Amino acid sequence: MLKNLIGAAAALAMPPLALTVVSERIIRPRVLYTGPWNPEPPSAAAATYEEARFVTADGLELQGWYFPAPAQPAPTLLFMHGTSYNASDLWVTPDRAQAFREFLRDIGCNFFVFDYRGYGCNRGTPTEEGTYTDAAAALAWLYQRPDFDARRIFFYGFSLGTGIAAELAMREPSAGLLLRSPFTSIRGMIIDWYPKARYLLDVVPWLPLTNYDTLAKVRRLDRPLLVMHGDADQTVPYHMGREVFDAAPQPKTFVQFPETGHKDIANHLVVPAIRSFVRSVLGDAAFAARADAAPDAGAQASKPLADAAG
Repeated sequence: MLKNLIGAAAALAMPPLALTVVSERIIRPRVLYTGPWNPEPPSAAAATYEEARFVTADGLELQGWYFPAPAQPAPTLLFMHGTSYNASDLWVTPDRAQAFREFLRDIGCNFFVFDYRGYGCNRGTPTEEGTYTDAAAALAWLYQRPDFDARRIFFYGFSLGTGIAAELAMREPSAGLLLRSPFTSIRGMIIDWYPKARYLLDVVPWLPLTNYDTLAKVRRLDRPLLVMHGDADQTVPYHMGREVFDAAPQPKTFVQFPETGHKDIANHLVVPAIRSFVRSVLGDAAFAARADAAPDAGAQASKPLADAAG
């Protein structure tokens, strides 16, 4: 205890600039880091795809993967994955590839997943503002497609990606915002993990700089919102999903996944939730008719979706 108090006192005695630098060196690597990257293309998913290469406003080339829906026209999901992940997690193992294939088949939407700077095979060092810039560049890539319908795009974030999707919704129009396992902010997460940190953070209200303040952003949201959260989530606590949902204006929808954690969302839970939300926003004609499946075929798929998209 004495050692902790001495450390806290030393931190508070630092000049503000030095304290800010130290806190960023501690927090940023724990918030922004990629998992192992698999260089193989998503052929294992047995779905039509297109590799995307696009350049950010500050000159970095990023990689993404676009999966058109089997039936067109279709809405589009621009997906922002969590930290410790990258796009290749969706097809890196046979089980994940099969689950992802079923997701793409049943969701009825075009699906675009990309990696942030410093993630996957991308160069650069990830930062909060950098991930926002990367998401804007991914959206710009979609806009240059001749078959893209800007009135039917949804921003979809998972875990860390919910903070990025929420910021993108503050900057760019979309039909709706989907958040799966959202957190209130990094500051809120620190306090949740270490309740005594609240007293230190009260003294330094500008920290942490890497914050992803989703709670503040959804209060200003101007479009339909879907929040999905597992009530057994041990990574991002369930109450944070409720707080984000409660802070947002109408129209909004909350879907609770019973006895479900952070990574074990199954297709039969997430697919109907997304399809129902998209239909509520766009109307009954949201999805093109399919001769080989019922409108909510995803309800029949029980395999877990790959963690990055789940």
